[in-house]
Amino acid sequence: MRVTQRQGLYAGVAIISAAGIVLQIALTRLYSALLGHHLAFLAISLSLFGIGLGGVLLYVAPALVRPTHLLARLGLFSGLAGLASVVAVVTLLHTRPIETIDLAVLGRLAGTYLVTSIPFVFIGIVVAAALRHAAADVSRLYLVDLLGAAVGGAGSILALRAGGPRACLVVGLLCALAALFFALGARQAEGPYGPQRPAPMSVIATFVLSTCVLFAADLRVPWLVLGELRWVDMKQVEFQQWNEMALITVDKPQDGMAWMRMDASAATAILAPDKTPPLHPDEMAYVLHRDQGPVLVIGAGGGRDVRAALKAGQKDVFAAEINPTIVNGVMRGKYRDFSGGLFEKPEVHVSVADGRSFVRRSPVQFRNIVISLVDTWAAASVGALALSENSLYTVEAFRDFIERLTPEGTLLVNRWDNEFPRLLALGAAALRETGAAEPKDHLFACGKERSTSLLVKRTPLTPEEIASLRAHCQTNHFYEVFAPDAPGNDLRRRLAALPDARQAWPDAPTDLTPPTDDRPFFFYTVPARRLVSVLGSPSERQLQHGLLTLVGLLVTSAVSAALFLLGPLLVRRVSILRAPDRGQRLRALLFFLGLGAGFVYVEVALVQYFVMYLGHPIYALSTVLVALLLSTGLGSLLTARIGVERAQRAARARAILLAALLVIYALLLGRVLGLAVSLPFGLRLALTLALLAPLGLLLGSQTPLGVRLLDARAAELLPWCWGLNGVASVVATALGTLVAMHAGFRWLLVAGAATYLVAALVVPARAGEEKSSQPGV
Repeated sequence: MRVTQRQGLYAGVAIISAAGIVLQIALTRLYSALLGHHLAFLAISLSLFGIGLGGVLLYVAPALVRPTHLLARLGLFSGLAGLASVVAVVTLLHTRPIETIDLAVLGRLAGTYLVTSIPFVFIGIVVAAALRHAAADVSRLYLVDLLGAAVGGAGSILALRAGGPRACLVVGLLCALAALFFALGARQAEGPYGPQRPAPMSVIATFVLSTCVLFAADLRVPWLVLGELRWVDMKQVEFQQWNEMALITVDKPQDGMAWMRMDASAATAILAPDKTPPLHPDEMAYVLHRDQGPVLVIGAGGGRDVRAALKAGQKDVFAAEINPTIVNGVMRGKYRDFSGGLFEKPEVHVSVADGRSFVRRSPVQFRNIVISLVDTWAAASVGALALSENSLYTVEAFRDFIERLTPEGTLLVNRWDNEFPRLLALGAAALRETGAAEPKDHLFACGKERSTSLLVKRTPLTPEEIASLRAHCQTNHFYEVFAPDAPGNDLRRRLAALPDARQAWPDAPTDLTPPTDDRPFFFYTVPARRLVSVLGSPSERQLQHGLLTLVGLLVTSAVSAALFLLGPLLVRRVSILRAPDRGQRLRALLFFLGLGAGFVYVEVALVQYFVMYLGHPIYALSTVLVALLLSTGLGSLLTARIGVERAQRAARARAILLAALLVIYALLLGRVLGLAVSLPFGLRLALTLALLAPLGLLLGSQTPLGVRLLDARAAELLPWCWGLNGVASVVATALGTLVAMHAGFRWLLVAGAATYLVAALVVPARAGEEKSSQPGV
């Protein structure tokens, strides 16, 4: 097989980029299932941190990849990335579950983090070396890098269906394939990258064969097995299956019940037909409507809420369950007979769908919509879900549900007792959005065993209905929490009456404001004014594991960014401090820092907006990322004809235009998508591509133009700049999430606009044109 140098480089970079994305997503799933939802956030930063470190290492030690050894060394480091991926997954599988946070646990977690970041360090060296020694091809090289990432994002869904651990073996195979292409390219002695030393094919063959053997062995006799999970006795587990959303486990049935868990913590019971579940307050809706339907259950799980609807005499029960394995692998698969074929009964209609998108596209007007604890108590109890945006618990979502009800219909939402004040404020705000003059007249709530059910009726409750609900609660020993004529306490009365929840209790220790689609963090309740005091209180910190993880990542990534910036200055001082053009070189460093932060701000905000707009979070996420990466890659390609003499002006103009466009999107994007949400999916997808394309084209122009300018001035700085780009992305990921949790995603777009404006000011001039730079910059 004859492969040219350029073909080998392009193919290798594309494949290694795809492998990096698959590994990042696979480790996110593994972190979530094995260590906890809140720690899954750490896995997002692994690739960015590792790539940043790889770039800085290459700058500090340029001998790692010399021009004559370019393709051979890229093959070597790609192979090492594959082997390190296997080591990373083995390390994770043997890491003890984390249930509390203390110094010993943090040390163990830091060790796990470092080990699992090693594959990305090698990937970072590969990409940084390619940019350093093939900068003349940067427009096309950056294009193939992004194309590979796009393919990896789409392919990760298939890889995860093979299992989280096995997906890491897929990464090993991809890295070995990348190593092979680099090695084949190195066999062309002369080419665009100069004379190349041949790669040691025996070493490359070892990489390929070893990963193939490991993968084949796991297919025949699985050796990447789970040792233990949090809150799960693996000896009792008789079913386990990974997919792109979660690890699903089911315990052996006992006394007519089998516990099913998602990522080891979100538990739901599967009941045998002769097992009668105890009456729960979330069945209040049937007190008013009895057997009149239809009813929609959001989050079908193991079917308890479906059984409750059938017990009430419902003849038309719709159910939406987002996880396909629960529906097809569990309830219609292994546990079909145990559950009495619950999901196949003629009166039950189960769809694999996100509940909110199902409501938006359904033509049915429901008499009842039931949403009962669609998350996990274990995660919620320690604040682990604080980092999880949830499209079900926002003002816009409740408005969607209420508008899908029949005139006398009810929405029933069950949450934990400590979350009820915010849930009440959310229900009242949604009723105001739908035109209710007195929201309190539409609300009734009662609770049992730490959870409270809020009933929201589209029309005001009549005195007779209130009396029926009250009698039902008293008969079944539920405690009444709220009623139009008995709000329970002054806070609840004010929450249901005031248009702004912050007026109800200005000094509240928790955030009572109703979440919105722009700020969909129902589970995060720390007001910005109390952030410092909560972090300073040991007792409150233990209830905010998600926030603690986020702030810890922010602090450590900021320290790492400072080390990555200052460390190389001390090691190779002559490159910057003693250079006659040190001002321009420092500007280049700041420029790439800005690109790393700005891209993350924009990407995180856009993904949030469009995933909510398109529907199902997993597939919508893949669609948005692929579309954004492809348009960004096209933007890179379009800079191929811009020479170095015009690069500074072009980069500055595009950065300013991008900043202006981001401000417009921050002001109008939410409104535009809100107006277009009822369009058919094909038109929504077309609108998504049309809105993402201009941003992607502008985003993709910055890196190749910056590389072209720096290559003409100080090419040895390219790996360092690439490393700073990566570590700035880690800082921006943590900081941007914190901003979104307190201010909303539109402010992330504003932050991205400000970052690109700063980048426009510090674009380095091309060599010999320092005087043409903006004065005073």
